[in-house]
Amino acid sequence: MSRSSAWSFATARGSVRVAPDELRIRRGVTRTVAEAGSALAAGRLPSALRDVGWTGIAAVTAVVPAAVEWLLQGGGTVQTTFGLLGLLAAVGGVAVSVARERTAAIPLRDIEHVAFDEGELAIVHRSEADDERETERVRPLDDAQRADAAVALRLRGVDLRGVEGDEAVSRTVIDVPKTELLA
Repeated sequence: MSRSSAWSFATARGSVRVAPDELRIRRGVTRTVAEAGSALAAGRLPSALRDVGWTGIAAVTAVVPAAVEWLLQGGGTVQTTFGLLGLLAAVGGVAVSVARERTAAIPLRDIEHVAFDEGELAIVHRSEADDERETERVRPLDDAQRADAAVALRLRGVDLRGVEGDEAVSRTVIDVPKTELLA
């Protein structure tokens, strides 16, 4: 955990900085790609691929028959061109989604609580735009990073839930009274 002006901890897709007035979630592109690979290897659909949507489905349904036709007949067709354009649109959609979700800043005053749930941290907060409840999920890289997250969040006065059952979090963090956020 860095203790310069903000505490930080590493996540599976980047890092989280717990600054004096806000929580900054930064997702790295290389870690996002690595997380996608490990999720696929574990049999899960990575979040970046969940954003492909209908464009990706249309691209796959257009590319597969076109690729088979191209291999059997030895040349490209109009259908292959449209399939490749659909595939390009799907890849572009994933890239835009990853870029859009790369950084998020949440004011500490808007955070209702952080739930420690099966290795993930669910950050429940109020949206600045429409004052609705939103949830950001981050997965600390390992047990040490999860423990660092608990310490940093507790020191900033964030309500922690589910830490009692988390073996990585020390009793000091669990038993210490909640601190007040200073203005």
